Amino acid sequence: MKSKQPRGLQAFRRIKAWFGEHPQVIAAAGSIGAALSNQVEALKQVVASMTARATEQASQTGQATLAAKDEATQRHELRSLHLKAIVRVAGALRGKVPGMGVFKLPNRSLSSDTLFHAAEAIRTTAAVYKDVFVEHGLPADFLDQLDAATTALGASVDARGVARAKVSGASSGLESDLALGKQIVAMIDASLTHALKTDSPMLASWRQVKRATVKGVTSRGVVDAAPVVSTGGSLTNGGVPVGNSGGPVVSPGVPTSHTAASGANTGESPTLGTVTPVMQQESQAA
Repeated sequence: MKSKQPRGLQAFRRIKAWFGEHPQVIAAAGSIGAALSNQVEALKQVVASMTARATEQASQTGQATLAAKDEATQRHELRSLHLKAIVRVAGALRGKVPGMGVFKLPNRSLSSDTLFHAAEAIRTTAAVYKDVFVEHGLPADFLDQLDAATTALGASVDARGVARAKVSGASSGLESDLALGKQIVAMIDASLTHALKTDSPMLASWRQVKRATVKGVTSRGVVDAAPVVSTGGSLTNGGVPVGNSGGPVVSPGVPTSHTAASGANTGESPTLGTVTPVMQQESQAA
């Protein structure tokens, strides 16, 4: 899935779960309760459809990859075993048997589909000289073996094409489902804005749950600063000497007690997680 599709599906699933946990929201919605219930049911159908399409997309992508891996073996067997044997015998008979000069080994760089058609053409011509080829060392059933190898490659090409077509169909369906889901969520949002206008906590919960997360966010926890202690005449901050100046020890960008007091006077909150300043009295005692 494209990145926006799984994010949208996750948001739709969260909304579905939110309504499951808060059935009272629809019950208390009054005259719009029926419409809201229908919108939630429609969103559930979108979730089911997107989940099925995503599964189909992943499955068929795997099938296409598997078919492509099989083709490498099938191409090698068809070209290097069956076709090369025919071309070698024909080359040995060139100038001795009329028509043998037309047999040429297909280039290894040909696409699987082109190689398939080249093998079909060689098979048609080789059938005319079947007895000559058998007389000069090829198995009596060499054409049957060629047919089997050609058919296997053709089936692999077809299977890969079908799988890719299904992947494309699933991707297109996901785009349509995502657009429909967004429309439904917009209608639900409009309904809940009115239904929850007097319930601020529930409205805030709804607005959070409907958001489609852009990407994961790594939270930054507050790092506790090491306390400042006195060690017999010198002050240390987490074991690092900081001198005997008697003033508060301040980390870069961390407010002191003076700035905290200033913040209190201006109505601003002091920064959390600051280093406790060393009091003047403690410094003098040291």
